[in-house]
Amino acid sequence: MNDEDRKKFEDELLNARKLEAIGVLAGGIAHDFNNLLFVIMGNINMAQLKIDENDQSQKYLVEAEKACRRAKDLTQKFITFSSGGGPVIHRVSIRELVSNVAGLVLSGSITNSEIKAPEDLWDVEVDENQMRQVFTSLLENAREAMSRGGVISISAENVEISEIGPEEQACPYKAPYVKVVISDEGMGIPKENMPNIFDPYFSTKYRGSRKGMGFGLAIAHSVIKKHNGRIKVESITGKGTSVSVLIPAAVQRGSSLRISAHNSPVRTKRILLMEDEELQRDLIQTMLEHLGYEVNTAIEGQEAIDLYSEALAAGRDFDAVILDLTVKFGMDGREAIRKIHYLNPKVRAIVSSGHSSAQNDYTEWGFCDVLKKPYDLEDLRTALDRVLGR
Repeated sequence: MNDEDRKKFEDELLNARKLEAIGVLAGGIAHDFNNLLFVIMGNINMAQLKIDENDQSQKYLVEAEKACRRAKDLTQKFITFSSGGGPVIHRVSIRELVSNVAGLVLSGSITNSEIKAPEDLWDVEVDENQMRQVFTSLLENAREAMSRGGVISISAENVEISEIGPEEQACPYKAPYVKVVISDEGMGIPKENMPNIFDPYFSTKYRGSRKGMGFGLAIAHSVIKKHNGRIKVESITGKGTSVSVLIPAAVQRGSSLRISAHNSPVRTKRILLMEDEELQRDLIQTMLEHLGYEVNTAIEGQEAIDLYSEALAAGRDFDAVILDLTVKFGMDGREAIRKIHYLNPKVRAIVSSGHSSAQNDYTEWGFCDVLKKPYDLEDLRTALDRVLGR
């Protein structure tokens, strides 16, 4: 390794550590904010149900709900950027994904795209929503760089590790990759700014000139890293910028099992709810009762286990349990479900959590489904339909 390569490696390592530190902070703030949003959104939902649909107040509640959903999207970006937000993997056609995103991002603009990809382009196994977020950010950056219009070039190809240039050899493992390159004809990025391009909210633009500016590349970097890929940016001032993304190609797997939703639940079904935060516990109980369920509540895991054991002994088993993942005091949801499984291996359990790890690991912990905070009444109904319909 020569001096130039060593300097690049050291710069990348320093940047990775800096992004990791920012990510830990962002993830913590996002988790706390999600819990607050959950209570706000849920109470808006319940208020809407109590007010006549023609009441003047409905429009204010609708606008408040829209604002909450925008805030939810923003916190999801922070979670994705942070050490959380792990990908939920599905097999995806990268050609279709990029083509669809380009159509949406460039719709109505004076900038067009030109896509070149072979017919035999490999599929990838990715979190489709996260990867859509990556290419949306990259294409929005390219569009904004070409304020006078033009053509954004998008190419995709299959590459083996031996075909990748020396700078890409840092990919986490040797495997086939799909390489996507997005090139614009804008003014390019000044050389002195290149070390900072993956910093959250870094921008060479005037801060008030763009909504949410500067977060796109930080998100893209985080998502691609979590997918065991690599992202590289090259730019020449006055000529334009190219962003190369390497994503591991899909391996052959059987089709994933999809569980269809069933009809609304029978009103007499019984739910055990464990939630340590009083505001959230009261809200979820109200939502469940509105859906027609009989609800028993617990504050922490041991209390939930005791209630479940008493119900079994009385011959009045709970149809499903909803457990919070983490509690401030007492037994958490992971330990509680493990012990409930000893009582009833067929328990139908849902984890309710604002932690991103729950979305990926819930089946390993013994849960059947996951409710990711902040969720609304319809999310709750759908999750219970899935679990109780099995």
